[in-house]
Amino acid sequence: MAVLVQSQQWRLAQRPAAEARSERAAKVLASFERLLSLQPAGGPTELVLVGGDLYAEALFGRRAVAVSESVGDLGEGERLMLLAHELGHLALGHWGALSALYRQHIPGDVTPEATTPVAAALGAQAHALSHKQEFEADAFGYTLVHPLGFGVDTAMALLLRHGVQMDSATHPGTRRRVAQLRVLDAQIGHEALHGGPAQAVAGGAAAMAVNAR
Repeated sequence: MAVLVQSQQWRLAQRPAAEARSERAAKVLASFERLLSLQPAGGPTELVLVGGDLYAEALFGRRAVAVSESVGDLGEGERLMLLAHELGHLALGHWGALSALYRQHIPGDVTPEATTPVAAALGAQAHALSHKQEFEADAFGYTLVHPLGFGVDTAMALLLRHGVQMDSATHPGTRRRVAQLRVLDAQIGHEALHGGPAQAVAGGAAAMAVNAR
């Protein structure tokens, strides 16, 4: 996992500094604190503000989310959805699971001799795990933000900011992610209609979305 941590740190280092006292930064901080107030206590969570284009990423090895000042240009609903998704990665322990997978295949030093024999298996399993985690973070974020009055249209607007994306090594395609959100939204509506509590059904909704092609 040291390689992944170093890669993430390198990406952060390439970004310009944020204007910490700007109006955009204030909007990001206000939305971030709003979401933290809705979550069960899970320890302090740090907001790392950076400059540059639209960007948000949960950080490896620490309870922190790196967010670009540009996120302050989003409407409140999209901003909350984006931040809640990244908080979901932290709340659900995703980086710990990813670390465990890498340690399973590469328990020692990262060398060509250690990585080459396991590259295919590790790649396939990391791909599957990453997609599962993205679906789970989507479900977590949507369930957290939905009671604030933002729904599928807001989530779709955020997902479509970069156009319709196909499956990648780390992220499921846009259509599959939207399919999960529709399933989750319907379930939340059903529970509200019947007086039951809306639940974060990350596992179930994600499983259904995996098969939505």
